[in-house]
Amino acid sequence: MLKNNWFLVVILCFLNYESYAQQNIKTVDIAQTVLNKGLKEVNLEGYQGSLLLQGMAELALVNTDKKMLREIEAIYQKFGTSQIDGKGSFISYKAGGNGAAFLNYHKSTTKLNDQVVKAASQMFNNQKRAKEGILTANWASDQNEQVFIDMAFAVTPYMLYVGLRENKNEYVDLAVAETLELFRILHDSKTKLLHQARGFNGAGIISEDNWSRGNGWGALAIATLVRELPKNHPKRNEVEILAKEFFQAIIRHQNKAGLWHQEMTDKSSFIETSGSGLLLYGLGIMLDEGLLNKKYEANFIKGLTALAAYITKEGSVSHACFSCLAPRNGTKEDYKNHVWVYNDPHAFGSIVLAYAQAIKMGIRDVTLNEEQGALAKLDTVKQEIKTYVKYVPERRQDIAWENDRISFRYYGPPVRDQVGSGIDVWTKKVDYSIIDKWYRLNSRGEDYHVDRGEGADFYNMGFLRGVGGSAIWKDDKPYPSQTYANHQIIKNEKQEIEFALVFDEWDVDGKKVSEQKNIKMINGTNFFQISSTVNSQNKEDLIIGIGLTTFGKPILYQDSLSGVLSVYEKIDSNKGSLGTAVIVNPKQFVGYKKSGNDEYILIKVKPNQSFYYYIGAGWDDNCRFKEQNSWLNYVRPHNWEKLNKTYKTKLSKKIIPVSKEQYKSVN
Repeated sequence: MLKNNWFLVVILCFLNYESYAQQNIKTVDIAQTVLNKGLKEVNLEGYQGSLLLQGMAELALVNTDKKMLREIEAIYQKFGTSQIDGKGSFISYKAGGNGAAFLNYHKSTTKLNDQVVKAASQMFNNQKRAKEGILTANWASDQNEQVFIDMAFAVTPYMLYVGLRENKNEYVDLAVAETLELFRILHDSKTKLLHQARGFNGAGIISEDNWSRGNGWGALAIATLVRELPKNHPKRNEVEILAKEFFQAIIRHQNKAGLWHQEMTDKSSFIETSGSGLLLYGLGIMLDEGLLNKKYEANFIKGLTALAAYITKEGSVSHACFSCLAPRNGTKEDYKNHVWVYNDPHAFGSIVLAYAQAIKMGIRDVTLNEEQGALAKLDTVKQEIKTYVKYVPERRQDIAWENDRISFRYYGPPVRDQVGSGIDVWTKKVDYSIIDKWYRLNSRGEDYHVDRGEGADFYNMGFLRGVGGSAIWKDDKPYPSQTYANHQIIKNEKQEIEFALVFDEWDVDGKKVSEQKNIKMINGTNFFQISSTVNSQNKEDLIIGIGLTTFGKPILYQDSLSGVLSVYEKIDSNKGSLGTAVIVNPKQFVGYKKSGNDEYILIKVKPNQSFYYYIGAGWDDNCRFKEQNSWLNYVRPHNWEKLNKTYKTKLSKKIIPVSKEQYKSVN
């Protein structure tokens, strides 16, 4: 009897497996749940929002969903009235991006025409152009010839749709040129795939990657041209030939499951869903337009099926690469080591587009090989204890750095009209790295000014000196530089980081000076080291003021014999008090001064020669510095000599100037 029961159990398990193996899921259901989740997760003002809304627009049209069409039109109209403030590197985002132009063209609606046409005109006339004449980000460096494949997403579909709708051949030609030129610049002759970027790892240097989402941006752009470009356009044949070669290469790098990896040529890197979604979308268009052999429809369906394993039934998406632009040195290994994120804002629109294209092709359901969401996992941003420095071009070229105790930031060139060259501080109450995570949360609309248990950015520096920003002191007033102009990350290791910043020339009472700062940080201390060289043709000694910003009721500590200036102050009644300090070489000390809300310690230095000082900060909610005396008790023994030993500084060491041509924009 027992044997019979076991036999029955085995039979039932087999039947359950067979019934599950035959389970189908509707493509429209996947697209809809991911869209709904994305609308909750993604900040529609950014380019990730533009991608999501493009997916929504195409889904509404292919599914003839009148209710969704009304909803998406209403959302886009908010861009036109500035209720939604479209932001990003390209003017097209101000009007809502590609989806708005897509609907305006295909649905022939008049509701969106004014805003779409206006943004196209502004982008055509006012958007920054690379030396090849294609549109690039307004913050891109001319010196480094910065272009990146993401540009094709922002420019090609938008200008193509507006050009076709308005009969503006110059817009259509620009759309074609944008993609063809980027494919030419970033083409990998070995793999026939694309690299992501040029100029972010040094002047003219092309990143070494075959990044999945970067190739996905290229796939979206070239496939859009295949679908929409008139047959009689003089570049039509060139577009088709290029698209066929490119998608053949994409298919060759598809894995056995049907998806693509973060570094497409390295199967040991993680499966990446946002790139896979975009690549499937483009592949579907190529099949739909008859430019690929019908046999490759199996590759398309296999990809859709495999993708469902990374999508939960509630629409969450895992394994999407966090914001990525030529990370570190732009090597394949650097891309491979970049983190993936659960519900990253790039993922949702990519997925919706892939399944919307499937619906358009008549693929109404897919047969799952495993349960939906079976491979979806929570966020894998590692909670590593380490020093870390990050260049954040997508966040206006911030430079942020941290150790196991505290985090700081310099603002980049794009915000010179909003902030100065002071140093911002991020307070943290955890010992692991938070920079990647907080930038990711902020990109999703989850403000990093809010403490979620790890700390927060509650410091408001503005044009003041912040925590250790410097200025030339002349005629009893400070002359600060603007935000840094260029940077180089020298070391980015778990126990020590070092990076260099160049500050362009600025005027000091009719005389020009410039500066290079090298910043070092190690674990186990609240202080970091700055070694600076101020360049001047004038041979006279300079007075340098190093400032600490105050907020109304500071408690000052000054020790001229030790070269110390410290402030302890309750900055925010809800977020606590912050201690800050500057420690200089006592032999260079010449006095203390105040200017506005900045307290300064002054030192005398030689022009064109390096000098050192130390900057520190501590938050009372970190448990180390709950009271004023605890911060002062920490600062007092950290004199000049002790910090030199901590950082193993040889005072005879000189900074080797780095020319701007050698500077790398690395993550």
